Amino acid sequence: MKVGIITILNVNNYGAELQAYALLAKIRSWGHDVEIINYLFYKHPRHKRTSKSRPFVQLSFQQKLKERLYPIVADIKAIPYWKAKVARDQKFSRFHDRHNRLSREFRSMDELYSFEGFDYDVFVVGSDQVWNPNSGSNIEPYFLTFAPKETRKISYASSFGVDSIPTGYHETYRQLIDGFDELAVREEAGTQLIREMANKEVDWVLDPTFLLDRTDWSQIAVSPEIGRQYVLIYALTDAEYITSLAYKIAKERQLAIVRLCKNASREDTDKSIINVIDAGPEEFLGLFLNASFVLTTSFHGVCFSLNFNVPFYSVLKKEKTNNSRQLNLLAFLGLEERVLYVDAPFPDPIREIDYVSVNEKLEKKIQSSINYLNTALKNEQLSEVSK
Repeated sequence: MKVGIITILNVNNYGAELQAYALLAKIRSWGHDVEIINYLFYKHPRHKRTSKSRPFVQLSFQQKLKERLYPIVADIKAIPYWKAKVARDQKFSRFHDRHNRLSREFRSMDELYSFEGFDYDVFVVGSDQVWNPNSGSNIEPYFLTFAPKETRKISYASSFGVDSIPTGYHETYRQLIDGFDELAVREEAGTQLIREMANKEVDWVLDPTFLLDRTDWSQIAVSPEIGRQYVLIYALTDAEYITSLAYKIAKERQLAIVRLCKNASREDTDKSIINVIDAGPEEFLGLFLNASFVLTTSFHGVCFSLNFNVPFYSVLKKEKTNNSRQLNLLAFLGLEERVLYVDAPFPDPIREIDYVSVNEKLEKKIQSSINYLNTALKNEQLSEVSK
Protein backbone atom coordinates (compact mmCIF):
# COMPACT_ATOMS: atom_id res chain seq x y z
CA MET A 1 0.00 0.00 0.00
CA LYS A 2 1.26 3.48 -0.85
CA VAL A 3 0.81 6.09 1.87
CA GLY A 4 1.35 9.84 1.77
CA ILE A 5 1.74 11.83 5.01
CA ILE A 6 1.29 15.58 5.31
CA THR A 7 2.50 17.21 8.51
CA ILE A 8 4.61 20.07 9.82
CA LEU A 9 8.36 19.66 9.45
CA ASN A 10 11.39 21.28 7.84
CA VAL A 11 11.28 24.23 10.23
CA ASN A 12 14.20 23.20 12.47
CA ASN A 13 11.88 22.36 15.35
CA TYR A 14 12.78 19.27 17.38
CA GLY A 15 9.25 18.14 18.19
CA ALA A 16 7.91 18.67 14.69
CA GLU A 17 10.85 16.86 13.13
CA LEU A 18 10.77 13.85 15.43
CA GLN A 19 7.00 13.31 15.38
CA ALA A 20 7.09 13.32 11.58
CA TYR A 21 9.92 10.79 11.54
CA ALA A 22 8.16 8.56 14.09
CA LEU A 23 4.92 8.36 12.10
CA LEU A 24 6.83 7.61 8.89
CA ALA A 25 9.01 4.98 10.60
CA LYS A 26 6.06 3.17 12.19
CA ILE A 27 4.06 2.96 8.98
CA ARG A 28 7.18 1.88 7.07
CA SER A 29 7.80 -0.90 9.64
CA TRP A 30 4.52 -2.51 8.53
CA GLY A 31 5.82 -2.83 4.99
CA HIS A 32 3.95 0.07 3.42
CA ASP A 33 5.47 2.30 0.75
CA VAL A 34 5.31 5.59 2.61
CA GLU A 35 6.63 9.11 2.14
CA ILE A 36 6.03 12.59 3.50
CA ILE A 37 4.34 15.01 1.12
CA ASN A 38 6.90 17.79 1.08
CA TYR A 39 4.56 20.76 1.37
CA LEU A 40 6.68 23.55 2.82
CA PHE A 41 5.30 24.99 6.05
CA TYR A 42 4.55 28.68 5.78
CA LYS A 43 7.49 29.57 8.04
CA HIS A 44 9.96 27.89 5.68
CA PRO A 45 12.05 30.45 3.75
CA ARG A 46 11.18 28.83 0.39
CA HIS A 47 7.43 28.83 1.03
CA LYS A 48 5.58 31.07 -1.42
CA ARG A 49 2.59 32.98 -0.11
CA THR A 50 -0.28 33.36 -2.54
CA SER A 51 -3.89 34.52 -2.29
CA LYS A 52 -4.83 30.97 -1.23
CA SER A 53 -2.43 31.15 1.72
CA ARG A 54 -4.43 33.65 3.71
CA PRO A 55 -5.52 32.19 7.08
CA PHE A 56 -9.26 31.71 7.35
CA VAL A 57 -9.15 32.82 11.00
CA GLN A 58 -8.29 36.51 11.27
CA LEU A 59 -5.17 36.97 13.40
CA SER A 60 -4.85 39.82 15.87
CA PHE A 61 -2.31 42.57 15.32
CA GLN A 62 -0.21 41.16 18.16
CA GLN A 63 -0.24 37.67 16.60
CA LYS A 64 0.79 39.04 13.20
CA LEU A 65 3.57 41.09 14.78
CA LYS A 66 4.87 38.06 16.67
CA GLU A 67 4.83 35.99 13.46
CA ARG A 68 6.96 38.62 11.72
CA LEU A 69 9.36 39.52 14.52
CA TYR A 70 10.14 36.18 16.15
CA PRO A 71 12.44 34.75 13.44
CA ILE A 72 14.16 38.13 13.04
CA VAL A 73 14.88 38.38 16.78
CA ALA A 74 16.12 34.78 16.86
CA ASP A 75 18.57 35.45 14.03
CA ILE A 76 19.83 38.64 15.68
CA LYS A 77 20.46 36.79 18.95
CA ALA A 78 22.32 34.09 17.04
CA ILE A 79 24.78 36.49 15.35
CA PRO A 80 27.54 36.01 17.98
CA TYR A 81 27.04 32.25 17.62
CA TRP A 82 26.63 32.07 13.85
CA LYS A 83 28.90 29.05 13.44
CA ALA A 84 26.75 27.16 15.94
CA LYS A 85 23.61 28.20 14.06
CA VAL A 86 25.04 26.92 10.80
CA ALA A 87 26.08 23.64 12.49
CA ARG A 88 22.59 23.24 13.96
CA ASP A 89 20.93 23.86 10.59
CA GLN A 90 23.25 21.32 8.96
CA LYS A 91 22.34 18.68 11.55
CA PHE A 92 18.65 19.14 10.80
CA SER A 93 19.39 18.83 7.07
CA ARG A 94 21.39 15.65 7.61
CA PHE A 95 18.54 14.21 9.66
CA HIS A 96 16.22 14.77 6.69
CA ASP A 97 18.63 13.06 4.33
CA ARG A 98 19.25 10.08 6.59
CA HIS A 99 15.84 9.34 8.02
CA ASN A 100 12.98 10.93 6.11
CA ARG A 101 11.63 10.07 2.69
CA LEU A 102 10.09 13.08 1.02
CA SER A 103 8.01 13.60 -2.13
CA ARG A 104 8.76 16.35 -4.62
CA GLU A 105 8.67 19.80 -3.07
CA PHE A 106 5.53 21.93 -3.04
CA ARG A 107 6.36 25.55 -2.24
CA SER A 108 2.84 26.94 -2.23
CA MET A 109 -0.80 25.94 -1.94
CA ASP A 110 -1.18 26.64 -5.65
CA GLU A 111 1.49 24.05 -6.50
CA LEU A 112 -0.02 21.48 -4.12
CA TYR A 113 -3.58 21.87 -5.38
CA SER A 114 -2.68 21.94 -9.09
CA PHE A 115 -0.59 18.74 -8.91
CA GLU A 116 -2.35 15.76 -10.51
CA GLY A 117 0.27 13.07 -9.98
CA PHE A 118 -0.64 11.81 -6.49
CA ASP A 119 -0.86 8.00 -6.55
CA TYR A 120 -1.24 7.22 -2.83
CA ASP A 121 -3.81 4.68 -1.70
CA VAL A 122 -4.14 6.45 1.64
CA PHE A 123 -3.48 10.03 2.74
CA VAL A 124 -2.59 10.67 6.39
CA VAL A 125 -2.45 14.00 8.20
CA GLY A 126 -0.65 14.31 11.52
CA SER A 127 0.62 15.03 13.89
CA ASP A 128 1.41 18.34 15.63
CA GLN A 129 -0.72 21.50 15.59
CA VAL A 130 -1.87 21.11 12.01
CA TRP A 131 -5.41 22.31 12.79
CA ASN A 132 -4.48 25.30 14.93
CA PRO A 133 -6.78 28.22 14.00
CA ASN A 134 -4.07 30.70 15.00
CA SER A 135 -1.74 29.57 12.22
CA GLY A 136 -0.33 32.37 10.11
CA SER A 137 -1.37 30.61 6.92
CA ASN A 138 -4.31 28.67 5.46
CA ILE A 139 -4.47 25.27 7.19
CA GLU A 140 -6.81 23.70 4.63
CA PRO A 141 -4.08 21.41 3.15
CA TYR A 142 -3.90 19.68 6.53
CA PHE A 143 -7.51 18.61 6.05
CA LEU A 144 -6.43 16.78 2.86
CA THR A 145 -8.70 18.78 0.56
CA PHE A 146 -6.02 18.59 -2.15
CA ALA A 147 -6.22 14.77 -2.26
CA PRO A 148 -8.31 12.99 -4.92
CA LYS A 149 -11.86 12.48 -3.66
CA GLU A 150 -11.84 8.72 -4.14
CA THR A 151 -8.79 8.08 -1.93
CA ARG A 152 -8.88 7.11 1.74
CA LYS A 153 -8.15 9.94 4.19
CA ILE A 154 -7.27 9.52 7.86
CA SER A 155 -5.92 11.70 10.62
CA TYR A 156 -3.48 10.52 13.25
CA ALA A 157 -2.93 12.60 16.41
CA SER A 158 -3.82 15.85 14.66
CA SER A 159 -3.96 18.74 17.11
CA PHE A 160 -5.93 21.98 17.28
CA GLY A 161 -3.33 23.37 19.69
CA VAL A 162 -6.07 25.26 21.56
CA ASP A 163 -8.91 24.33 23.90
CA SER A 164 -11.68 26.16 22.03
CA ILE A 165 -12.59 27.37 18.52
CA PRO A 166 -14.66 30.57 17.98
CA THR A 167 -18.20 29.55 17.07
CA GLY A 168 -18.05 31.64 13.91
CA TYR A 169 -15.58 29.13 12.45
CA HIS A 170 -17.41 25.93 13.46
CA GLU A 171 -19.13 25.50 10.09
CA THR A 172 -15.83 25.88 8.22
CA TYR A 173 -14.22 23.24 10.43
CA ARG A 174 -17.26 20.97 10.07
CA GLN A 175 -16.99 20.99 6.30
CA LEU A 176 -13.25 20.32 6.41
CA ILE A 177 -13.51 17.51 8.97
CA ASP A 178 -16.35 15.86 7.07
CA GLY A 179 -13.97 14.59 4.36
CA PHE A 180 -12.16 12.10 6.61
CA ASP A 181 -12.74 8.36 6.68
CA GLU A 182 -11.16 7.98 10.13
CA LEU A 183 -10.37 10.63 12.72
CA ALA A 184 -7.95 10.57 15.65
CA VAL A 185 -6.62 13.56 17.56
CA ARG A 186 -3.80 14.08 20.03
CA GLU A 187 -5.72 15.63 22.92
CA GLU A 188 -8.98 14.68 24.58
CA ALA A 189 -9.94 18.35 24.26
CA GLY A 190 -9.72 17.81 20.49
CA THR A 191 -12.25 14.98 20.60
CA GLN A 192 -14.70 17.32 22.32
CA LEU A 193 -14.13 20.00 19.70
CA ILE A 194 -14.81 17.59 16.82
CA ARG A 195 -17.97 16.24 18.41
CA GLU A 196 -19.13 19.79 19.07
CA MET A 197 -18.36 21.14 15.59
CA ALA A 198 -18.86 18.12 13.34
CA ASN A 199 -20.70 15.48 15.39
CA LYS A 200 -18.36 12.76 14.12
CA GLU A 201 -16.79 9.73 15.78
CA VAL A 202 -13.19 10.41 16.78
CA ASP A 203 -10.46 8.58 18.67
CA TRP A 204 -7.91 9.95 21.10
CA VAL A 205 -4.40 8.65 20.38
CA LEU A 206 -0.91 9.43 21.58
CA ASP A 207 1.64 11.64 19.87
CA PRO A 208 3.58 9.74 17.15
CA THR A 209 6.79 9.92 19.21
CA PHE A 210 5.26 7.23 21.45
CA LEU A 211 4.93 4.86 18.47
CA LEU A 212 8.68 4.22 18.82
CA ASP A 213 10.17 3.00 22.09
CA ARG A 214 13.39 3.82 23.90
CA THR A 215 15.30 1.17 21.95
CA ASP A 216 14.12 2.59 18.62
CA TRP A 217 15.12 6.13 19.56
CA SER A 218 18.46 5.01 21.01
CA GLN A 219 19.47 3.71 17.61
CA ILE A 220 19.54 7.21 16.14
CA ALA A 221 20.41 9.25 19.24
CA VAL A 222 23.79 10.95 19.64
CA SER A 223 24.96 10.93 23.27
CA PRO A 224 26.22 14.23 24.71
CA GLU A 225 29.75 14.65 26.03
CA ILE A 226 28.80 16.12 29.40
CA GLY A 227 31.01 13.95 31.61
CA ARG A 228 28.63 13.82 34.60
CA GLN A 229 24.97 13.39 35.48
CA TYR A 230 22.79 16.43 34.83
CA VAL A 231 19.39 18.07 35.07
CA LEU A 232 18.26 19.09 31.60
CA ILE A 233 16.40 22.36 30.99
CA TYR A 234 14.40 22.58 27.78
CA ALA A 235 12.33 25.70 28.18
CA LEU A 236 10.76 27.84 25.49
CA THR A 237 9.64 30.48 28.04
CA ASP A 238 9.96 31.45 31.71
CA ALA A 239 13.68 30.81 31.99
CA GLU A 240 14.09 32.54 35.37
CA TYR A 241 11.60 30.37 37.29
CA ILE A 242 12.86 27.17 35.70
CA THR A 243 16.52 28.06 36.22
CA SER A 244 15.89 28.68 39.94
CA LEU A 245 14.21 25.27 40.22
CA ALA A 246 17.12 23.69 38.35
CA TYR A 247 19.57 25.14 40.89
CA LYS A 248 17.52 23.57 43.70
CA ILE A 249 17.39 20.12 42.08
CA ALA A 250 21.04 20.22 41.03
CA LYS A 251 22.14 21.09 44.56
CA GLU A 252 20.00 18.38 46.20
CA ARG A 253 21.08 15.68 43.75
CA GLN A 254 24.61 16.86 42.99
CA LEU A 255 23.90 17.28 39.29
CA ALA A 256 25.28 19.56 36.63
CA ILE A 257 22.81 21.83 34.82
CA VAL A 258 22.50 21.58 31.04
CA ARG A 259 20.25 23.83 28.97
CA LEU A 260 19.15 22.78 25.50
CA CYS A 261 18.73 26.24 23.99
CA LYS A 262 15.65 26.81 21.85
CA ASN A 263 17.66 28.81 19.32
CA ALA A 264 21.32 28.82 18.36
CA SER A 265 22.30 31.34 21.03
CA ARG A 266 23.44 31.13 24.64
CA GLU A 267 20.70 31.84 27.20
CA ASP A 268 22.57 31.87 30.54
CA THR A 269 25.08 34.35 31.91
CA ASP A 270 26.07 31.80 34.59
CA LYS A 271 28.88 29.90 32.90
CA SER A 272 28.40 26.91 35.21
CA ILE A 273 25.24 26.13 33.24
CA ILE A 274 26.19 24.21 30.13
CA ASN A 275 24.35 25.71 27.15
CA VAL A 276 23.93 23.41 24.14
CA ILE A 277 23.27 25.68 21.16
CA ASP A 278 24.06 23.51 18.13
CA ALA A 279 22.01 20.34 18.76
CA GLY A 280 20.16 18.66 15.92
CA PRO A 281 17.33 16.10 16.36
CA GLU A 282 19.74 13.26 17.13
CA GLU A 283 21.55 15.30 19.79
CA PHE A 284 18.17 16.32 21.24
CA LEU A 285 17.36 12.64 21.72
CA GLY A 286 20.73 11.97 23.32
CA LEU A 287 20.29 14.78 25.82
CA PHE A 288 16.92 13.44 26.98
CA LEU A 289 18.04 9.81 27.01
CA ASN A 290 20.97 10.57 29.30
CA ALA A 291 19.34 13.16 31.59
CA SER A 292 18.86 12.42 35.29
CA PHE A 293 16.04 14.98 35.54
CA VAL A 294 14.17 17.20 33.06
CA LEU A 295 12.51 20.60 33.45
CA THR A 296 10.54 21.62 30.39
CA THR A 297 7.79 23.87 29.06
CA SER A 298 7.59 21.79 25.89
CA PHE A 299 4.93 19.20 25.12
CA HIS A 300 7.45 17.01 23.33
CA GLY A 301 9.86 17.52 26.21
CA VAL A 302 7.22 15.82 28.38
CA CYS A 303 6.68 13.07 25.80
CA PHE A 304 10.34 12.10 25.59
CA SER A 305 10.79 12.28 29.37
CA LEU A 306 7.91 9.82 29.73
CA ASN A 307 9.12 7.58 26.92
CA PHE A 308 12.61 7.43 28.43
CA ASN A 309 11.40 7.15 32.05
CA VAL A 310 13.20 10.29 33.21
CA PRO A 311 11.77 12.20 36.22
CA PHE A 312 10.51 15.63 35.14
CA TYR A 313 8.37 18.66 35.80
CA SER A 314 6.21 20.29 33.15
CA VAL A 315 6.18 24.05 33.73
CA LEU A 316 3.15 25.93 32.42
CA LYS A 317 1.58 29.38 32.49
CA LYS A 318 -1.95 29.37 33.90
CA GLU A 319 -3.17 31.91 31.38
CA LYS A 320 -2.06 29.97 28.28
CA THR A 321 -4.75 28.42 26.08
CA ASN A 322 -2.80 25.39 24.88
CA ASN A 323 -2.04 23.74 28.22
CA SER A 324 -4.38 20.85 27.37
CA ARG A 325 -1.57 19.19 25.41
CA GLN A 326 0.34 18.42 28.61
CA LEU A 327 -2.58 18.39 31.06
CA ASN A 328 -4.62 15.76 29.17
CA LEU A 329 -1.69 13.38 28.90
CA LEU A 330 -0.47 13.80 32.48
CA ALA A 331 -3.97 13.49 33.95
CA PHE A 332 -4.49 10.25 32.03
CA LEU A 333 -1.26 8.90 33.55
CA GLY A 334 -2.10 10.11 37.06
CA LEU A 335 0.79 12.58 37.01
CA GLU A 336 -1.01 15.84 37.70
CA GLU A 337 1.53 16.64 40.42
CA ARG A 338 4.28 16.85 37.79
CA VAL A 339 2.73 20.11 36.54
CA LEU A 340 4.12 23.32 38.01
CA TYR A 341 2.69 26.72 37.22
CA VAL A 342 5.10 29.63 36.88
CA ASP A 343 5.81 31.38 40.19
CA ALA A 344 4.21 28.60 42.25
CA PRO A 345 6.25 27.40 45.28
CA PHE A 346 8.79 24.73 44.41
CA PRO A 347 7.84 21.19 45.43
CA ASP A 348 9.55 20.01 48.59
CA PRO A 349 10.65 17.31 48.62
CA ILE A 350 11.31 16.57 44.93
CA ARG A 351 9.63 13.21 44.51
CA GLU A 352 10.38 10.38 42.09
CA ILE A 353 7.89 9.09 39.51
CA ASP A 354 6.45 5.60 39.89
CA TYR A 355 7.25 4.53 36.36
CA VAL A 356 6.06 0.97 36.99
CA SER A 357 2.50 2.26 37.32
CA VAL A 358 2.93 4.92 34.62
CA ASN A 359 4.36 2.48 32.09
CA GLU A 360 1.45 0.08 32.58
CA LYS A 361 -1.05 2.80 31.63
CA LEU A 362 1.17 4.20 28.90
CA GLU A 363 1.78 0.85 27.24
CA LYS A 364 -1.95 0.15 26.96
CA LYS A 365 -2.53 3.52 25.33
CA ILE A 366 0.43 3.04 22.99
CA GLN A 367 -1.01 -0.29 21.86
CA SER A 368 -4.46 1.18 21.28
CA SER A 369 -2.90 4.05 19.29
CA ILE A 370 -0.93 1.59 17.16
CA ASN A 371 -4.06 -0.49 16.62
CA TYR A 372 -6.02 2.57 15.47
CA LEU A 373 -3.33 3.53 12.95
CA ASN A 374 -2.82 0.02 11.60
CA THR A 375 -6.52 -0.76 11.14
CA ALA A 376 -7.34 2.70 9.77
CA LEU A 377 -4.67 2.31 7.11
CA LYS A 378 -5.99 -1.09 6.09
CA ASN A 379 -9.63 0.08 6.07
CA GLU A 380 -10.60 -2.49 8.67
CA GLN A 381 -13.26 -1.92 11.29
CA LEU A 382 -11.65 -0.52 14.41
CA SER A 383 -11.71 -2.92 17.33
CA GLU A 384 -12.69 -1.94 20.84
CA VAL A 385 -8.98 -2.10 21.73
CA SER A 386 -8.43 1.13 19.80
CA LYS A 387 -11.13 3.01 21.64
